[in-house]
Amino acid sequence: MTRPATRIDLRQEAYEVIAVATAKKLPQETGGILLGYGQDTDIVVTHALEVDGEGASTHRYVRDDVTANALLAAFLTERASDDPTGYIGEWHSHPAPVGPSPTDITAMKAIARDHDGPLALVVYTPKGTHPLFGRITRRQRWGRVTSKAVTVLPPPPRFEALGPLPADAVRADGPVFISYRQSDGTPQAESIENLLRAAGLVVWRDHRDLRPGTTTDRLEQALTQGLSAAVLVVTPEIAHSDIVRERELPRLLQLDEHPAFSLCIANTTARAGSPTQCDYDAPDRLLRLAPSRTLADKKQNNMLQPTGESEIVRDLLMHRTEQRKPATHSEDRPFTIRVQTRPVPFAMDAGEDDLHIRIQAANEGRLPSRTGLQLLQTTLPLTSDAVYATRARTVRIGGGAHLSVALALGAALPETKIGNVEVVDAKNALWASAEAGDDPLTGELHTQPVDFGKSESHDGQNRVAVLVSLTPDPDLTAFERLLDQSGGGFTEAAILTVVGEDRLDPREAARLSTTAAQQIKRLAARHGHAEVHLAFHGPYTMALLVGRHLNTLRTVVYEWDNATLGKPLYAPALVLEPGVAGGPITEVLLNP
Repeated sequence: MTRPATRIDLRQEAYEVIAVATAKKLPQETGGILLGYGQDTDIVVTHALEVDGEGASTHRYVRDDVTANALLAAFLTERASDDPTGYIGEWHSHPAPVGPSPTDITAMKAIARDHDGPLALVVYTPKGTHPLFGRITRRQRWGRVTSKAVTVLPPPPRFEALGPLPADAVRADGPVFISYRQSDGTPQAESIENLLRAAGLVVWRDHRDLRPGTTTDRLEQALTQGLSAAVLVVTPEIAHSDIVRERELPRLLQLDEHPAFSLCIANTTARAGSPTQCDYDAPDRLLRLAPSRTLADKKQNNMLQPTGESEIVRDLLMHRTEQRKPATHSEDRPFTIRVQTRPVPFAMDAGEDDLHIRIQAANEGRLPSRTGLQLLQTTLPLTSDAVYATRARTVRIGGGAHLSVALALGAALPETKIGNVEVVDAKNALWASAEAGDDPLTGELHTQPVDFGKSESHDGQNRVAVLVSLTPDPDLTAFERLLDQSGGGFTEAAILTVVGEDRLDPREAARLSTTAAQQIKRLAARHGHAEVHLAFHGPYTMALLVGRHLNTLRTVVYEWDNATLGKPLYAPALVLEPGVAGGPITEVLLNP
């Protein structure tokens, strides 16, 4: 005599289908059919199929028989002839932590009357103390049908239990961790990463910073060795990510209990019937935290709105500067920014500097990346506001950058907003915006008008062209070509050069940068506040300091290039308008 089945062995693949389908449909019930085989006294469930239920609600599910039969037939068609896997029962979910109802048991008995062998019923209740309920139903002799509650064996845990966080898991100057599902979250994660880097925040993201080794081990190191913040990107497919659900999210929730840590939730899931409004219950539902409101009660950023990403950047910038403000004021030290437009950024960039601006590099050539400049256009106002909020007396900038970026950064830190700016060059010399009394007064700025064939502006806008050349024996060929090939026409042009020395002395930076800006403003004022077309040739330290004084001008900034047939030229890169909303960069002109 065959002994009745006493357990339901639920394998990993079947369990995942049930759990994911339940998460996506909450708070409604859902369900489907089970596939597997009998083994000794157990029923082994290897697969589960979801079948939409007509009129499903929070307390009712009735599967569609036609759909179920079609899915079952398609499944069996793909199996080998000697595969014992077949229909073995039913499953459905209960939003509340209760087992099979009398209606469920009656329905299973009805199915069992026409079926040989035992049938399993699995009821899944998310977040219950015992989330899996099971019953075995079978037809006995003389047509009697019995139903018995049995144990459901869940699949073994895929990961080891997490231990407590180490004491130094949160670090004020640590990277921002980005957690996401690669299949549908990669574009959003990459966009947020690039914006955060352009704003001055160091980012840890798996595709760039995950070192060789076991993935879970490397993730654990990243999550426990000094983060300052994190962004959780919630997309529909995140329901399938056991790495996010079982490893990253639990650690992030632990970290978020620390007051110095900031967790941002980037929600991309739309509310039913409203494509621009996100579903604030989705993160808990998709990550199997529901019915608790662990994430729903936290601030979420709506990624379906154009401002969603900028809000995350602003929040994390403010968090960063708030964490750094005590040290800045107690030590009376400068607020430090390191900027680079060429090297590829990594999480290991995190260091002593308060902000680390990294502009996405171009794939080839000497010009900056158009995409990188567009990112800077978005983030620079946010970075400027965050720096201003620190009330630091001095901002000190190191690293190196394209001259257009240096001018834009200077325009974002104007003399009217930031008292003193210092720029450190590659030799660790300090170029300051404030005169310190040790200026050797050896260099003088000379303005030389340029005689060229003036052309009328086709749109009535006055334009003046200026070359600021702070190196001896400048190559004027590219500037002359700019004047000759200008489609809009210039009303006046001039070259500003330093005479009296072969090399600039950093102690002259304040005087010469102020004088250069004054000369540019006078030239523009002579022609009714004309638009300035500025070509700059000199150290980036001086470009940044000159940019601080351009707050009343509309300035088209150029970059020098010699990639076109080997002929040097100035390519238009940016439009700077520091005094308007959304400035200082109001337009990116550089060709892709």
